[in-house]
Amino acid sequence: MVETVSESVNPTEKPELNDSRNREHIRDLALVLFDRTEQLHALSAESRTILDQAALWADTRLRRAKKKPYQFALDFTQTRIGKSLNPEQQRTLAAVIAFQQGKLKRKNFGRLELSSAQQREVLTLTAILRIAEGLDHSGSGGTAIRKVEPSESGMWIVVDGPTAAADAEAAQQRSRLWAKIGYPEVEVLESAEADIRMMPFPEPMATIGIMPGDPLAEAGRKVMRFHFAQMLRHEDGTRQGEDIEALHDMRVATRRLRAAFEVFGQAFEPGDLKPHLKGLRATGRALGSVRDLDVFMEKAQKYLSTLPEERRNGLAPLLDVWKEQREAARAQMLKHLDSREYADFKRKFNIFLNTPGAGARLLPKDQPVPQQVCHLVPVLIYTRMASVRSFEPLLRDAPIELLHALRIEIKKLRYSVEYFREVLGKQSFEVIEDLKMLQDHLGDLNDAQVASLLLREFIDNWAPRQQSLPIQEHQNIEEVVSYLEARQSERHDLLLTFPIAWEAHFHNRSFRRKLAQAISVL
Repeated sequence: MVETVSESVNPTEKPELNDSRNREHIRDLALVLFDRTEQLHALSAESRTILDQAALWADTRLRRAKKKPYQFALDFTQTRIGKSLNPEQQRTLAAVIAFQQGKLKRKNFGRLELSSAQQREVLTLTAILRIAEGLDHSGSGGTAIRKVEPSESGMWIVVDGPTAAADAEAAQQRSRLWAKIGYPEVEVLESAEADIRMMPFPEPMATIGIMPGDPLAEAGRKVMRFHFAQMLRHEDGTRQGEDIEALHDMRVATRRLRAAFEVFGQAFEPGDLKPHLKGLRATGRALGSVRDLDVFMEKAQKYLSTLPEERRNGLAPLLDVWKEQREAARAQMLKHLDSREYADFKRKFNIFLNTPGAGARLLPKDQPVPQQVCHLVPVLIYTRMASVRSFEPLLRDAPIELLHALRIEIKKLRYSVEYFREVLGKQSFEVIEDLKMLQDHLGDLNDAQVASLLLREFIDNWAPRQQSLPIQEHQNIEEVVSYLEARQSERHDLLLTFPIAWEAHFHNRSFRRKLAQAISVL
């Protein structure tokens, strides 16, 4: 028990309060916060009563309380406030008042006559009270709470009133304890800012909606918004993990978005695009680690389906390792999707995509500068075409690394045509199909190459991995070796047939004519 202090507070002394109306306003704000965060803290109506009193008396000066602030606060509570509170509630209230004034440190809680549940209660009530006091930092009594709601990245407190800006800033500073004790981080926003932040995410659209007269920046915004909606559409399925195609589709959307940054980059200020691209790349990496293993395992299963029944368990050691790696990659992916960084990226990118003119490069108004889709698309597409054709002199006996770089350029050309398909001629559909066929050929080649490297690494590391096991538990990986040979054979065939695919789908007059006809309508 904490010893009683005889010289505490004169019961007849009038407490030194700020304007009582301000304290009542702070009390009202605190109770609103308490009620609207009940699902988080799960405190009782008794705790609400303690907060009610703490808000009214929290700035009362505790005279001669330097050495034993809690005891002085308890004496004050018992003599001035506590008639309607039981002893346990009085102790909680005293701790809130002393802690709120900074006279009691959290490290000293263990020496108080408070249970662990009471200590949590004290911290929670103090955290709420600090935010409420911040919301009346101006002393105007005019800042009101419009709403309190959880967001993907924390909790938003939306306020309005004549001094809301200053009070919101003060409350933001005073919200640190709330997050420090384990509750969602708080963002205190004025109504106008909250309306922007809470802008709904785009719904999936049937078409991009590009027009020939669109400025290139706004056409780019339409393209990005379209694929951003596709990315979000498949997020739930990706999280659930029941259909691997959801992850595939979400990853494809991130890739199309990244390609759009390159295609439309010249229309925006680089500094305005950079943070969005950073968030997109982080998301793409998180998705890619899982998707790549899905592809490897899917192709391994197809290989197994071609084998006699008695050989179909031969890849079990390999698949077990890949499944373990996939689970670890999936855990990291979910961690990213649940992170504050990802939520912030989505919110800020959404605002950018729904704000016409945001980040657009300023162009002189008194000079003729090409800026519309009909002016620039032919140049954009033929620039991508030139990037692909620049590989032509190097393709004889080209190494796989060079062909992988070619695949990336072909993908960029294909996406560029897809972005503007609505304003191009009907031949654009044939162009896209040709590019897709060539891209798929090179994609299969890259998959075979990467799988071969992974299989070789697995085989090389297998013997050391088995040494720690009893001899009777050693596993035969003969089938893994056979599978490596199959993937190497596939790689060889794809290399041999690439010149045929190159000539059939790209390096011919028919392809160039179709592309020219598609563009000519502009």
